[in-house]
Parts: sequence; C-alpha cells; structure tokens
Amino acid sequence: MANKIKEQIEYGDRPERMDPNLERKLASPESLYAQNPAMKKGVEDVQRLISNRFQKVAEKLSEVTGIDDLSSQQVQGMVYQEMMRKLPGIMRIEAAHREELEELAKEAALEETEIPADWYEIEALLNRQPIDTGNFRMNPEDEEDEEEEEDEKPEIPSFDVEDLTDEELLELEKHKRNIINAIIQGAAKKGHYLFQKPDIKARLDAIDPSLYRDYLGIMSINDFLYFTMEQMIEMMSQTGQGVAGKVELKNNDDEDGDEGEEGEEEKPDTKIVAEGMIFPILCHEIIKGLEEAKGRHGLPKDPSLRQKVQGQVDTLSNEPMQLRIGPEIVEKLRFALPDEMYDDSNKGLINWFHTLLYQIPAQEFLEIIGNAISQDESKVKRATSKFKEIMREAQQLKSDFENYQEEEGSDSDDYGDDDDDDGLDDFLGSLGISRPK
Repeated sequence: MANKIKEQIEYGDRPERMDPNLERKLASPESLYAQNPAMKKGVEDVQRLISNRFQKVAEKLSEVTGIDDLSSQQVQGMVYQEMMRKLPGIMRIEAAHREELEELAKEAALEETEIPADWYEIEALLNRQPIDTGNFRMNPEDEEDEEEEEDEKPEIPSFDVEDLTDEELLELEKHKRNIINAIIQGAAKKGHYLFQKPDIKARLDAIDPSLYRDYLGIMSINDFLYFTMEQMIEMMSQTGQGVAGKVELKNNDDEDGDEGEEGEEEKPDTKIVAEGMIFPILCHEIIKGLEEAKGRHGLPKDPSLRQKVQGQVDTLSNEPMQLRIGPEIVEKLRFALPDEMYDDSNKGLINWFHTLLYQIPAQEFLEIIGNAISQDESKVKRATSKFKEIMREAQQLKSDFENYQEEEGSDSDDYGDDDDDDGLDDFLGSLGISRPK
C-alpha cells in the first residue's frame, strides 16, 4: 500500500527526485494538508500539487544552470556551493545602494499586488541587521491539548453546521487558515522573482548587471533545496537558524502614544515591517506582509477562537509545506477566476475579491477552494461560477469605496482627519469589511 501511494508522486520527464524523507511525508495521511477538506482526494491531491511544483522548480534550475540532469547529489552540491559563493558579492553591491533598493522593493511589491500605496505603511529593511527570530512561533501552542482532541475524534466529522462542536469548529477554522496561509505564501513566492520584470531588471542593471544573473541562480537553487534537502529545511523551520527574511504586521496605534503633530499626515492603521538579506527576499517578505494583512479577514471573529487558530497554525514549522504547495494553489485559483478579473478596468480588484473570499465561513470556503483545485472540470466550473458572484460583489465594493473617497475629496494618499476615518470605518463596516486594525 505504501508503495502504491508513493507511486502517485509524478515526476514527468524530469530525472530529479525529491528527498525520500519528503516523499514519505507527502505519502502520509497525517501530513499538514492531507486531512484538509479542500484536498478532496487527501494525500493524492497533496502529492499532485507538490510534485507539479517540484517539476517546475527543477526545470527552472536546469534552465538557469544549463545542466540537463540535476539528480546527483554531487551536482546539486556543486551548484549550491557555486551559488553561495556569489552571496558576499551581491551583499557588497547592495550595501552601496541600500536605500534605492529598499524603495524599489516597495514599488515592485505594490505594483505586483495592485494594492494602493495608502492602504498600509511599509518599512523595508535590506540587510540592515541580523534577522531576529526571537518572536517566531516555531511549533504549535497547546500541542498536547490538540493531540487529546484528535484522539477523541475517530474520523473527520461530517461538519453539519448546526451540529458542530467547539472542537470541530476549531478544526475547520484551522483548515481554513492553513489554506489561506498557503495562498499567502504562494502569492509571496512571486516576490522572489520580481527582479525578472523588465522595468525592475533595467533599474538593477543600472546598479550592476551581475545582480540579475546572481539573483536568478540563488533563488532557483533556494527553491530546489526546499524539495531536496529535507533535513536542512526541517532544522531551519524548527530553530529559525538560517532564516534570511521576516515580516511583522504592527498596529500604528500601538507604536507610541503620540497623536502626531497638527497637520501631520495620518498614517494607515497597519505598518508592515519587512526584512530581507538580499533584494529578492525583501520583495518576497513585503508581498507576504501585504497578503497577510488581507488574510486577517479570514480569521474567526471570536478573539479566543482566533488566538487558538493562530497559535496552532501560524508556525514557522508549517511554512516549508506552505511554500511548496502554495504556488500551485495560487495558480489553480488564478485559472478558476473569471477572465474579466484581469481586465485593465479591474486593476486592484483582486484585493477586494480576496477580502470577501476570506470572509466566507470556513466550511463553504474550503468547499470552494476544493472545487477550484480539483482535476474535475465540472467542479472547477462550479468554483468559477462562485468566483463570479464574489467578483461582482467586489466590483460593487470597490466602486462604492472609490465614489466615497471622491465625495470626501480624498484624492490624496492620506485618509483625511479623524472624523473622515470614523466615517470610512462605518462605511466599510456597512459593506461587511473593516479596515484592518
């Protein structure tokens, strides 16, 4: 039976293979996503999504290095050593252009996500200090309680909304949060390769033409290692050792007690503080922060339940699997979205869409995502139909918000005075969305 499950990992025409320890994890019905209701076929869906991603990652590294077959550990070690030798040179070049690159990372991330510049305050820090992992949540909180609860459940419950126990509700919310975290990581993965966009590449070439080539090598080997060096990745995700970037969301109200000088520009509520060792990692962390800010709309409203969900799901040890599966989930969702979502007239609409999607109750949310990532065309069509409904609502929301801003005369980047802020909160609240706090 174990062999049969293992054979479901598809490698296509690529000769490279994932680390056997990772293959075993992916074959386990206990793995992070195998029990998620969005993975309707369980292990099979997880293996399909992650092996699809691995084939793309191997293909990319093969293109970058010009090496057709990267399957031997000797070749992989050689490529890794060569890339790592480039790192000090990159960091020397970047150090002389730090502020310029920090601004470029912010611009690039905002352009990629189509998020208005005035929604959040962003502080971008390019290798300014060692990454402090002291406040990382390495492993789930209350793991013992969780295990006891799992022992009590003989199987995944039917999840009849009226009959849900507190434990079942918590399980559903955890599954929902795991999917949202995968979407966040999948979207943020694009940050690693923003340097490939022609306008950004031109700006980088003006600093030093070697940056582009070296970024490409380092980021493509980095992706590959997530699938081929499981022991190293596991150690990093359990200790924080070797982490090259981080992002924190801070509440500007908590920063200090100052009300600000009279006439001083009102700051957005949320401050995103992103740190990265090199430029592509900084771009990734900024996008991750922007996506996380939206992701808060998917958390339970009840503070106690929200705390439990985040305590057990938002951990560093879960991130490697999210980075592996997230890009494929994001791609599947993109193909299931209505084509109109990408019309020029709908620029930025995806952020309103995500906010509404994340607010859908856990059970329905997981059903929609499950349909979108399915191989069954009829289920994908069902997801597209639901996405159209959400998109229409998002269009109305965005249009009402823009009209509201025009009426308030807030064409500038700030939110106006306190009274305007209150009005804006009330207005967004009436549409079922609150400005993140």
